[in-house]
Amino acid sequence: MKNLITLATVFLLCLSPLSFASKIYKWTDSEGNTHYGERPPSQQATQIKVPKDPARTSAPQPVNQQDATNKLLDAFAKERKDKKEAANKTAAEKERRDKNCSSAKRRVISLKLGGRQYEITDQGERRFLSDADIQTRLLEAQKVADQWCK
Repeated sequence: MKNLITLATVFLLCLSPLSFASKIYKWTDSEGNTHYGERPPSQQATQIKVPKDPARTSAPQPVNQQDATNKLLDAFAKERKDKKEAANKTAAEKERRDKNCSSAKRRVISLKLGGRQYEITDQGERRFLSDADIQTRLLEAQKVADQWCK
């Protein structure tokens, strides 16, 4: 733990001069090594621009603790609202699936009961189904029931 604190302190001390430096120069010495520093040793040094941290400039930081707390509470409230909406949507979808499953099962049962089955034509007359028509509709109803009752 002590080593971790020491390492973090050294790291922060190394970073802080770079973050507060007004000008940074780059130069190459007689041996071909590239150096960086705040004060150039010769006229051959070139000034380089250090880009600012976009995270610090793009989003304003909270001014005080109360603003930070309010921001955090707003984020929590939004998260709770999103979770509640998702739960409501899931519950509504489950209710719809259960209703359609029940309806499809009743249709299958009515076709399996046997007896005379009929349909109403466009003219309002009853047309009795043949055994082949009933079997076809039973297969279709079973597919629908399987789809809704997964």
